[in-house]
Amino acid sequence: MGTTFDNVLLDEAARQSAKFESSLDPFLKRQTGSYYTDISLTLAMVEELIENLSGEELFSKRFLEPCVGTGNFVYAYLYLASLKKYSKEQYKMLLNNIYVSDVNQGALNIYKKNLQKFAKCLFDIELDEEYFSTHIGGALLVDLNAEMPSYICLEDVFPKSVIKEGFDIIATNPPYKNLKAELGQYTGSNEYDRDKKKYLLVRNIISQNFVYSNAGILNIHKLFVEEITERYLSPNGICALLIPSSFLSDKTCTKLRTRILNTCAIQSIRLIPESSRYVTSAQALCALLYRKGFSTTKIRIDGAFTGEAKQGICVDICDILDEEIGNAILVLSEKEYEIRRKMRLFPKIKELSYIKNLRGELDLTLNKKYIIDNQTRYRLYRGRNIGYYCLINGGKTEYVEDAFIEKSTKKQYTEKIRLVCQQVVNMAKKRRIAFTIVPEGSVLGNSCNFISVLPNSDGVGIYFLLGVLNSSLIDWYFKLTSSNNHINNYEIDDFPIPVNFDRKKDIETKVLEYIQTRDDNLLPQIDKLVYEAYGMFEWNDNGDDGKKGGADIDRGSLFDNKNCVISSLYHDLKFLIPGVTAEDCQAVIDNDATLLELSFQKGWIGGHFEKKVLDYIEEKYKKIAAKLVLNHTTFKLSALDLEMIKSVPQGGSWKDIPKEVINKSKRLIRITKTGGRTTLYGRIDYSKPSYTITTYFNRPGNGTYVHPEFERVLSVREAARFQSFPDDYFFCGNKTDMLKQVGNAVPVLLAYCIGQAIKQITGCGLSVDLFSGAGGMTLGFKMAGIKAVVANDIEQAACITLKCNSPEIPVICGDIANENIKQKIIDAGKFAGAEIICGGPPCQGFSLAGFRREDDPRNQLFRHFVDIVSAINPKIIVFENVEGLLSFKGGETYHNIIELFADLGYRTEGRLLMANQYGVPQRRKRVIILCTRKDLPYEPNDIYPNPVTEAPDKQVTAYEVLNDLVNVACSETAKYVPCKLSTIGKFFKRKITAEEYFDFLK
Repeated sequence: MGTTFDNVLLDEAARQSAKFESSLDPFLKRQTGSYYTDISLTLAMVEELIENLSGEELFSKRFLEPCVGTGNFVYAYLYLASLKKYSKEQYKMLLNNIYVSDVNQGALNIYKKNLQKFAKCLFDIELDEEYFSTHIGGALLVDLNAEMPSYICLEDVFPKSVIKEGFDIIATNPPYKNLKAELGQYTGSNEYDRDKKKYLLVRNIISQNFVYSNAGILNIHKLFVEEITERYLSPNGICALLIPSSFLSDKTCTKLRTRILNTCAIQSIRLIPESSRYVTSAQALCALLYRKGFSTTKIRIDGAFTGEAKQGICVDICDILDEEIGNAILVLSEKEYEIRRKMRLFPKIKELSYIKNLRGELDLTLNKKYIIDNQTRYRLYRGRNIGYYCLINGGKTEYVEDAFIEKSTKKQYTEKIRLVCQQVVNMAKKRRIAFTIVPEGSVLGNSCNFISVLPNSDGVGIYFLLGVLNSSLIDWYFKLTSSNNHINNYEIDDFPIPVNFDRKKDIETKVLEYIQTRDDNLLPQIDKLVYEAYGMFEWNDNGDDGKKGGADIDRGSLFDNKNCVISSLYHDLKFLIPGVTAEDCQAVIDNDATLLELSFQKGWIGGHFEKKVLDYIEEKYKKIAAKLVLNHTTFKLSALDLEMIKSVPQGGSWKDIPKEVINKSKRLIRITKTGGRTTLYGRIDYSKPSYTITTYFNRPGNGTYVHPEFERVLSVREAARFQSFPDDYFFCGNKTDMLKQVGNAVPVLLAYCIGQAIKQITGCGLSVDLFSGAGGMTLGFKMAGIKAVVANDIEQAACITLKCNSPEIPVICGDIANENIKQKIIDAGKFAGAEIICGGPPCQGFSLAGFRREDDPRNQLFRHFVDIVSAINPKIIVFENVEGLLSFKGGETYHNIIELFADLGYRTEGRLLMANQYGVPQRRKRVIILCTRKDLPYEPNDIYPNPVTEAPDKQVTAYEVLNDLVNVACSETAKYVPCKLSTIGKFFKRKITAEEYFDFLK
């Protein structure tokens, strides 16, 4: 951005806008779709707009802000106009040409006061009430607050003498509001029924007045885009819009998007990620700049103005116009566009008559009576049973009566082997397209899609097709245009198939071998052959955010090459240092700069906490670039401790220590006389999961922490692995801090399972994380697609660790019992519309191994948790604690917590979960209390995850956790050595995701 953000007026306007936004009732904000846009973003958008006017004089242009709010777009316009040095008379003309509208009178009152200040301070012009009476209008399009909404056109708000042929400049951020009453957003059925009727009336209004934006679920922002383009803009007018980026590819936007492409010249598209601090909307946005009266030939697609995205490209219209994908504007790199062009040369499934692509034959609702438990010839498979190259035996086995088969129109396919994929797959999943084979006699529910292959002269067989459809290329190709959780048959129909590849048999052979052996090393070999089938022989693009494009095609883990390190560092720093570039990150890794120096250069100066975070981030990434093992340091043992543990075999404990050694220790003498836990002085057994990792894993006498082979306790990294933290999760602080952070953490994979169940059942994706510690729960939820809008803990080192590893999360460090801290958390949660509150008070007061002190103030901290729940009123509560909570004070404390949540309006259930049954290599028990608000259509029971590794032979062992570190000595400079990785080892190294890890376990 070329303008210096140093204007006092802008600063004050930004502060007032943010304050007003935070004061709005969260329900009202959702109902009206109002979101705050930071003034630095409006300034950048308007600056680009003015640059595209090519010297045209602003004072002669008529300007409209139809959804003005508190006025940030107008203030940006005035500030930039003030740099033009027009005469006072010309500035009077400019002000007289500015018109605004909004439905919120409170926002308009702030706008009026601020506009008077801007006019006076910038131009020495007084604005009176007469000016405002003619230049400010009320609601446009439709007033959702009205009892009987009606269509409100521009002529209803401003006289025709003002509108003329339309406005020359429009800049706005229209409301993002689905015109659909969602029961979960209401506290009572009366309000829900009222709005449901209102929205039916609005739909009728829209059908009569809108042509291009009335498809799919209606949204106010789409309607405004059509209204602005068709009716508000002058024949040559220019427009800057901030709208959801789903507009670029969503099928329901096809007509509207095509209309703009044909009648306007889109100058540029800027991408603003969901995590951006410049907007409060919890979704990805795009800044769209276009001029009416022309047609688009090339579009510049770029990162956010504030340095938040990758390098831009210029896209030719021929790469956009494609009716089959709704003329989607795809955000790709040059390399990705080249790959897409090559893939589009091949025939699509719908063009190959011998490939039948259909929905599953049994409607699970209408044909429910045919589903039975008794075995028949026909086994039923639902979507949940379909995995990547495998069938998942989840839940009870179901069968279908012969009577259904006799009347089925798809009987011919039931008797053949078929390829099957799920019909609904969450958009947050890394792999969306996952096919497997079902045998003859399988009946498929309508939650499945299937493909049947007939004999053909092209030599396309079912196993060749399985390898192609399960490739990373097809998954990437699908995600380019997928904008919801469904995988529709018409989308599968558009998959290109390389029918002329002369090595089909090679793919078939590898696929069959993988099905038989489950050797993961075969998967990249299959992918490589598929690449060749499409005429591609390499993939080196490193420039995206991991959601689309090449990031889903394996490029190795963070530890594999320097480019990955730089890319990941850049991803983290963009949340901390405005304007940082990939080149800056490379300079840091190359030791040509420090992060503190960079922050000063960019004009960002933080406090002590922020500087500590930057220091640790720099240390983390330099170590990763040097291929060092993070936190692989252990703890010094006394001579007596060493003598004790030498006698303990794997799986053994203090009972294996010789009597002559026991006699040297008063504690051991006491244990032998009175008895003690058999886990004390224990050595980990390679063949089993570990016992609970506590905050005292530095002492062999406090549990089973001795390494299976060596005469030492676990290193911090090894203990973190048993807590299922990935290897790039860097723990900050001194060794005591790290003991607390690792020992107190919720195992990441357990948190992931809980978060995934919540996300899949409820769709909730925004959380407030209390007592967050180093971030075990936070990270697991993040992997499941749930974003923390704020996190809090009292321990500064833990807060630094969380922020170092998740810089996008606002972290409030301080005591939750402090009213100021508590209010900050509440404000942040309300502001972001948090749907989940999770956490648990420190567990010492409840611990079976602790003192069970009734007067311990830490036992009362859950009451502050309840205060925050009461203020934010989330949909879901996740309360976690130690096993001792259930029995503390005879269960009274546990029942008090249940009663408190019930009084707040929640259905509540508590369960004791075993971490080792959820993919965690540790026999750790945690009490998980789940609460759902009583007005919602799901129970706590619905959102508990099902055990994944319940059977002992399925549980992850200590050997799988530690085997690749056996030859790596503990030190600050420990380096990885080449070694075959276990499945969980691949997860630690980020070579597979949590989702893929569980797919392998199943």
